[in-house]
Amino acid sequence: MRTRGREIESVAVFCASSLGNEPKFVELATGLGKYLALEGVTVIFGGSDAGLMGAVADGAISENGHVIGVYPENTFSRDVRHRGGVDLRLVASMHERKALMYELSDGVIALPGGYGTLDELAEVLSWTQLGLHDLPVVLLDTGKFWNKFVEFFDDAMSFGVLNERSRQSLARALTPQSALELLRKLPSDTVED
Repeated sequence: MRTRGREIESVAVFCASSLGNEPKFVELATGLGKYLALEGVTVIFGGSDAGLMGAVADGAISENGHVIGVYPENTFSRDVRHRGGVDLRLVASMHERKALMYELSDGVIALPGGYGTLDELAEVLSWTQLGLHDLPVVLLDTGKFWNKFVEFFDDAMSFGVLNERSRQSLARALTPQSALELLRKLPSDTVED
């Protein structure tokens, strides 16, 4: 038996709902949206027009990409749902948002973000470890943002609290092209004879 390469038709993108103070993050988010659209990959995102989330969606829309936004109604203090060119799916809670994003996706790319992004990453990685789904995760940044996060998992492996197979479901990239390529190559439980 051998491991098959993954078919990636849709990607969940986790990222900040703010722009931050690093202009390269906005360029990277927009570039990721554009690249996924040009590759025919559906973008699944948190449904907001704000921050890096909005930049990813706008990038994909600018290239006529298919974009699905999963937006939790009545969760935020102001309505920041994306209003243009997005197949918007309304859900009741943040938990439902994450569950639907996982269900609709073949893989995950995480751009820089804060607590919400970390929450999404921790849950998607632990659900993969538990076998609830099989979603590879790629961290995408300009070279420094994810350093400590990656070091944490490397340390967890060295202390024996994270196994190598689980660690391999997480990779890192510096360009949208390499992020998608890595998603297609990361280990999968799907095998064929």
